[in-house]
Amino acid sequence: SIKMELDKKKYFAKPKLGLDAVGGHSAVRLADCLHEGCPLVIYGCMSGKAPTFQWQTWVFKGLKVQGFNLRKWMVEHKKRIPAMLETIAKLVNADKLKINFTEYELSNEFEEALDHSLEDGRNTKILVKVTDIGITY
Repeated sequence: SIKMELDKKKYFAKPKLGLDAVGGHSAVRLADCLHEGCPLVIYGCMSGKAPTFQWQTWVFKGLKVQGFNLRKWMVEHKKRIPAMLETIAKLVNADKLKINFTEYELSNEFEEALDHSLEDGRNTKILVKVTDIGITY
């Protein structure tokens, strides 16, 4: 669980914001480790399952859940998009925003990438590169 991972690293401060794109049990686990009264923003539901929170989470932890629709935000804030992307790029270049990923080549590493994606406890995203455009598999 997220809570155990933070404890193992001796990181006892609780997060003040949760961002979830998976939904279902993922959102519930994330809410469980948040600081009391802090928001959980759900911006996707890749699991296809809605999160179901225990009533105790709402009452005793003061859970606040909010949805966020990026497509709608981008339509309503077109002029702010270039500055937003520039800010994100600066954070990435400064190593303040990063993601663990493993890169595979589609033409000869697809099965390895698929096996990797099915591993339990995987702490990385899978990136499949296509360098041979025009070839049919």
